[in-house]
Amino acid sequence: MKRNKKKGSSPALGATIIKDRFSKRNPHRSADSFLHTSELDDGYDWGRLNLQSVTEQNQLDDFLATAELAGTEFTAEKLNIEIVNGPVAAPGILSESQLLEISKVQERHKKQLRIPRRPNWHGGMSAEELQSLERNEFLEWRRSLAELQEMEHILITPYERNLDFWRQLWRVIERSDIVVQIVDSRNPLLFRCEDLEAYVKEVDSTKINVILINKSDFLTQHQRQHWCDYFNEQGNIRIFFWSAKLEAEKLAAEESTSSAEGVEVGVENSNESEEKGVYHSTPNLHTATELVEQLNLLGPQKKQMENVLTIGLVGYPNVGKSSTINAILQAKKCPVSATPGRTKHFQTLYIDANTMLCDCPGLVMPSFVTTKADMILNGILPIDQMRDHRPAINTLAQKIPRQSLELTYGIHLKKPKEGEQPDRPPTDLEILNAYGAMRGFMTSSGVPDCPRSSRILLKDYVNGKLLYCEAPPGVSKEDYICTPVMARDCCPLGEIEQGDIGLVVDSSVSKRLDKEFFSKSSATVHSRGKQLLTDTSEKLSKKHGNRGKREKARRMYAHLDQHDNY
Repeated sequence: MKRNKKKGSSPALGATIIKDRFSKRNPHRSADSFLHTSELDDGYDWGRLNLQSVTEQNQLDDFLATAELAGTEFTAEKLNIEIVNGPVAAPGILSESQLLEISKVQERHKKQLRIPRRPNWHGGMSAEELQSLERNEFLEWRRSLAELQEMEHILITPYERNLDFWRQLWRVIERSDIVVQIVDSRNPLLFRCEDLEAYVKEVDSTKINVILINKSDFLTQHQRQHWCDYFNEQGNIRIFFWSAKLEAEKLAAEESTSSAEGVEVGVENSNESEEKGVYHSTPNLHTATELVEQLNLLGPQKKQMENVLTIGLVGYPNVGKSSTINAILQAKKCPVSATPGRTKHFQTLYIDANTMLCDCPGLVMPSFVTTKADMILNGILPIDQMRDHRPAINTLAQKIPRQSLELTYGIHLKKPKEGEQPDRPPTDLEILNAYGAMRGFMTSSGVPDCPRSSRILLKDYVNGKLLYCEAPPGVSKEDYICTPVMARDCCPLGEIEQGDIGLVVDSSVSKRLDKEFFSKSSATVHSRGKQLLTDTSEKLSKKHGNRGKREKARRMYAHLDQHDNY
């Protein structure tokens, strides 16, 4: 049944309009009709452009549009090509000129980098008045740092923004006779806060500042001597080289053996002669006993507590304050964790009747850094909370040689392509793809899991498996040897040539393993897949309870098989 059509309506009106507008074969436009802009025959092809409003352009489009408006033409010169192998900027890597400019700006504003001071107070003030003064002083300090961060080329570490943590630092400084600032030996200047030393003298000029360089087992005797010379030139700053981990291992070894004489840990003993109240900086590692003796010699005559020397331990998170206390007391008195910020409250512990330790929570004090990747590599920021792993891995590749990475993890990194610099460091993708493929870290799409691999590599760097030590100012990296020639738990780098690093197989080890494996089995007679035992005293194991079931059933029902005689 056909649909009724209304009178006076054109059934193909829409199709007619479309055909009239877009059809090019049979144009039947009347002479007196208007022409569209694209149909004007004025020598310009209006139909070739997709006109749209442009409110923003990048630099290249802006340059080309300006040149087109100016009527400028460009002629390409063929067969006159010169390949320039310029350095490709990897994510998170700064050039030498940028680093030099940043260092100059940071040195110029170094005095503005301060820690908050406790306001002046007296015993007649109430607790509310004191807290109000402390909040106002802390607010002014945060405003000054915010203004400093707005300057160009200024990047400050994420400092502690909780006032309660700074209050604990103030209490520790006020009640301590000696303030020991613990730093990491791989980069002591980053973890050292000079304004903290100035604040200690502001509180009481009789207080003594000491720098304890922890994790000094990462440094050689030659490297420790360079740091001794540097701090002596700075004004005879008292420093001690110490390793809490090495001391804990030594104590554990002494406890496991009956006699401590047979235990050799490899620590250089301090044999220098000490006078009363005088300390001579030496590059030797100190034991727990020697460290406590040296601090007692440095103690002032007038103490905060009568006949008790109070030693306050302050510093960044994850530098080893709690580990140092546990090693000195030879017991686990403070919780230790690889995550920064494990200690939440300061506590006092007695070594003996005349010496007391005061442990302060770790505080991230404001300090200048070049990039955020440096804070991750130095353990200031937690690795598990990292969002972008590429800058940190690129910074790691700049510090650790290609050969050390290959020997440490047993991977093979791609060589630079033709046209690239032959001594360029590996990129982040080359390292993470090689490591992820070797460990089998794959995503659901079948590609290496780079974020997971990056967290493992960065934790190995923080823990010292991938070792890199910053040189003191004024000492060249070649003389200081920032990266050791022999990686930890690896063979020396000189034993393998500069060519491709393949799989090295020791034939003697292979023969020994084969001999041990085949010696366990004896050549005996086998029957029906079962090995006959040569030892008759050994009984057969009854794994199957149905053995001989068919023969047993035949004996039981043999009478049914007999036929009666009819």
